[in-house]
Amino acid sequence: MRAIQNTAFGDPVETLKLVDLPEPASTGPDEVLIAMEYAPINGNDLAVITNRFAYSTPLPSIVGNEGVGRVLQVGSNVSNVKVGDRVLPPLYALTWRERLVIPAKGLIALPASVDPRQLAMLRINPPTAVLL
Repeated sequence: MRAIQNTAFGDPVETLKLVDLPEPASTGPDEVLIAMEYAPINGNDLAVITNRFAYSTPLPSIVGNEGVGRVLQVGSNVSNVKVGDRVLPPLYALTWRERLVIPAKGLIALPASVDPRQLAMLRINPPTAVLL
């Protein structure tokens, strides 16, 4: 599975690398496996990569704070989303990768008719605009 990984804090041009990682583990009973469709780059991501943000990751680390993905698999206790639904991973889910396992709690199915590129920016951009 391909992912973008930060190898050191500093200039993203120098520190970000495309890497191959093992596939995510199977889902637990309360988790879902999603395939990322879009994961935008924003100022928050750049602040994490350069270590100028309150949230920090151990290195090396996958990065990415928002995005949209499609549910590929659901755990046995999951009833709020189903295979094929588009969902927003939680903040700091490290979304710059092809697939990830996340908790199903709080996930909602997004409208199928909305452009996924727009959906991918829902976690950070609208709250920022409201705060401005």
